[in-house]
Amino acid sequence: MVYLLLLVSFVILIKGADIFIEGSAKVAKIFKIPELIIGIVIVGFGTSAPELAVNIAAVFKGSNEMAVGNIVGSNVFNILFIVGAIAFFKPMSIDDKLATFDFPISVLAAILLPFFALSGRYLPFNSGFSRLDGIILLLIFAYYCKETISRSLVDQKLKDKKIMLYQIAEGSFSLTKHLEGGDSEKPTKKALTKDIILIIVGLVCVIKGGDMVVEYASRIAVDFGMSNHLVGLTIVGIGTSLPELVVSIIAAKRGQQDIVLGNVVGSNTFNILFTLGITMLLRPIAVNESMIVDTVTVALATTAVGMIALANKSIGKKMSVAFVVIYLIYMGNVIINA
Repeated sequence: MVYLLLLVSFVILIKGADIFIEGSAKVAKIFKIPELIIGIVIVGFGTSAPELAVNIAAVFKGSNEMAVGNIVGSNVFNILFIVGAIAFFKPMSIDDKLATFDFPISVLAAILLPFFALSGRYLPFNSGFSRLDGIILLLIFAYYCKETISRSLVDQKLKDKKIMLYQIAEGSFSLTKHLEGGDSEKPTKKALTKDIILIIVGLVCVIKGGDMVVEYASRIAVDFGMSNHLVGLTIVGIGTSLPELVVSIIAAKRGQQDIVLGNVVGSNTFNILFTLGITMLLRPIAVNESMIVDTVTVALATTAVGMIALANKSIGKKMSVAFVVIYLIYMGNVIINA
């Protein structure tokens, strides 16, 4: 019965995040926020909402190991299993922006985790993942968002200029439409109210779903003698990665497998910088030996894939098989030694 309740919890959590994204995107459009920023910020926050909800619920229930395990489990699953599985069927290329900006930030975030963990464990003036650590992560996150939006807006302006020049050349450019912002109709008050309700319903589902996931995952841990650390790494970590998995599968089916890596890297960066940053800011997390191993693992996995991205600019079948095998060996080792 508890497994069924945990499954229902994941459905509520993930569906809530989906509803939240839908409502937020519609409201943002009503207030004429550029679609580019909607895609980067709102979708980014939305896909990381399950991890954030679970982490906040976990730390306030004293399940610190589950909070850290959730992020590590989710990130390792994303970078090794999802990328490996998709690249096996649809080899993916890596663009310059991802290799020179997004990956370095993601690698930096991953490397900071074991640094904070080791200093929190062994330095006498520290006692774990501190609020200062959380502030540092959030400051890097703010820089990452600013740079991502700035770079994307520059790219969009160049694209818009090319489209406008093409329309002028073929005689289909309308100055009136250009100045008015296109053919969009003014949204009704009823539509705005409906979208705000969607946001509220989505948030309620995310918060309640996150709380339920922690509750029932903890019950499974007690019933089967498993640690919260193991449950966070496996059941919860993989469960909260389902949105990334679904998005990646859909993208691959549409022949857009090259954006899968961008989706995964962005999600992993959000998970560490934003989700763990907020978690540490709300409540410092005591560090144990298993957390140090976890953080080193996610740092090594992220760095390895990042170096491959810089060196090869592509991920083919051989490398994808290696990623999946490494993931399975890692998870097998975690379960055996639990």
